[in-house]
Amino acid sequence: MLVQPDTIQSATGNLELLPQTDNLLSSLSRPVTIAFAGQPNTGKSTIFNKLTGLKQRVGNWPGKTVDKKEGTVDHKGCTYNFVDLPGTYGLTANSLEEEITRDYLLSGEADAIVAVVNAASLERSIYLVAEMLTLNLPIIIALNMMDVAEQEGYAVSAKALSKATGMPVIPLIGTSQEQNMNDLLTSLHTLDLGQAALRTPAIISEEVQKLALKLTEHSSFPKPLLWTAGKIIEQDKSLHNRLQHELTSVDLATYNKLKKGITPKETNAVYLARQQWIEHVCDESVNIIKDHASPTDKWDKLFLHPVWGRIIAFLVIPAGCLLGVILGMCTGGLALMAALSAGPQIKAMWPGMAGNLVATALIPATGWVLALLSIIGFIYAIFHFLEDTGYLARVAYLMDPMLSRLGVDGKAAIPLLMGMLCNTVAIAGSRVIATRRQRFISLCMLPFLPCSGQTGVAFLFAFALFPPATAIKIILSVTAVNIILACSIAKLLHKRLPTTHTSGLIMELPLYHKPNFKTIFSGVRTRLELFARSTAGFIYAAMIIVWAVSYFPEGNLQHSYLFQLGKFLEPVGAVLGFDWRFVVALLSSFVAKETTAGTLAVLFSVDAGNQQAVIEAVRQAITSQGALAFIVLSNLYLPCLATIVALKTELGSWATTAKLLVCMLTIAILAAYIAYTSTAFLF
Repeated sequence: MLVQPDTIQSATGNLELLPQTDNLLSSLSRPVTIAFAGQPNTGKSTIFNKLTGLKQRVGNWPGKTVDKKEGTVDHKGCTYNFVDLPGTYGLTANSLEEEITRDYLLSGEADAIVAVVNAASLERSIYLVAEMLTLNLPIIIALNMMDVAEQEGYAVSAKALSKATGMPVIPLIGTSQEQNMNDLLTSLHTLDLGQAALRTPAIISEEVQKLALKLTEHSSFPKPLLWTAGKIIEQDKSLHNRLQHELTSVDLATYNKLKKGITPKETNAVYLARQQWIEHVCDESVNIIKDHASPTDKWDKLFLHPVWGRIIAFLVIPAGCLLGVILGMCTGGLALMAALSAGPQIKAMWPGMAGNLVATALIPATGWVLALLSIIGFIYAIFHFLEDTGYLARVAYLMDPMLSRLGVDGKAAIPLLMGMLCNTVAIAGSRVIATRRQRFISLCMLPFLPCSGQTGVAFLFAFALFPPATAIKIILSVTAVNIILACSIAKLLHKRLPTTHTSGLIMELPLYHKPNFKTIFSGVRTRLELFARSTAGFIYAAMIIVWAVSYFPEGNLQHSYLFQLGKFLEPVGAVLGFDWRFVVALLSSFVAKETTAGTLAVLFSVDAGNQQAVIEAVRQAITSQGALAFIVLSNLYLPCLATIVALKTELGSWATTAKLLVCMLTIAILAAYIAYTSTAFLF
């Protein structure tokens, strides 16, 4: 039974409630900040993109590698600043995204909240609204995916939902190109600031109300007190850690005393009151269509099958990555090839250091940036498509049992599979992983996985220097070593890193629905902007540095500092069975793995375009054992420049990145030495 508003107001002395006023939100003299909040898979970003269009600003939350999207809309003389918060299941933070959303909603920066709920799974998605009712903010419910709800056999009444919750409810169809945002903007324009008054107080248990009233006597407890009181009774660990640092000594003693007195019955009462309110709301507003067959249930019999589902996932994800790379190479890849092939002509037309700099560093850097942007763009478009239809969550679910043994959950499957094609793209895609710990483990695994460039070099040299049957065995063995090392690093980190309590992979499997291509393109644009801002400049800088060490002091590679470094390291190469030219080729592959053959062509004074001439020259200069060691070393050696830059961006520290690279280099040299010394009897 719902309690009347004056009951809780009299019981708490108008606790936490904004003063009743006739002022509207639009009457504020400054721009109005509106937070978009919702659980994952509610279509929140679709509505945000539809409202803001191209008037968006994309960046990272301060100190966090999580996208921050803001957009402005002018409506009837009022400027609205919309903030698209990361998806969260509740206001108890269990991931970086949920922590950001919770902290922002508690910060007081938002004037109101647009709570996006999924009409097709109302009981689950309105849970967040139940928690937000204690935040002392006006709330509008955007009832999204009405078409999907009907498809799944649910008839949801927006009018009944508004009556049951006491909040404005705007029905929307998330994937419709014709959906109109005017109703939502008008509702915001006429939203009464007094709507923040808790209109459904039965959702707040009596225990929370009493504790909140006690907290009013202490000044240092964070506002809003109803939320704080509820989380204290729920024994929220993140709030506990915060209070240990923020409370005065007197209030901290009070808190510790209150905390000890909390009983399981009181904690259960908080959840029970919330659940009873949710059940009441759903009973009043949702009708189930009888004998309706759900399309999601039909498709999941195949896609979630323990055998066929995994086979499909192992085919779809690599195929998606490969398609993205092919499309990227057919666009930006052509620009890269043109940039690399234009070098000799530029040097001929513009002799001297400046021309060499442009031809060797600036033009190739531009080609690499365009190629990476194209590949990343196409791969992200494919994966956003799979995510928007609801399939990608199934992949994470299927992969979770295997990956959980390595300390990560199923969400890491996507970047790890992408890493077999391009480490740079995969590292940028690691942001789908929920927790800092799991993301760190995944980032440390990715450089050990062989990208397409490394695999291409291994194919070239293996088939050039060995019989086909032996070449295949070498490639499969080296790839297996890469995967074993990646998994071993993950297991080691899983054991050594501080553990946090987790209940495994907790995620909602969204209902299948038609993708929204505007949302997909917006997501791709966001990723490309972030990549360009964080990585492109480093690629240019690093290419210039590599050019400098390969050009100076005499203006050619054969007498450069890079050559001198190669000669200095020749004893290392000799131990592994190859001379200084192969050492220099490995050093030059730091720019891109594909440059290895080209560098050897220059050093052997043969035409780089004549692959057979390069192969013959290499055959004359290296033994079979040395060739095997070279293949092993090139496949385990440091990742390319773009990958290192992306790795630093995501790890947030050059020191941590350097430690990982030193570890990789050490392992690569040891593995090459073992390959050289232990396989002599085979040749």
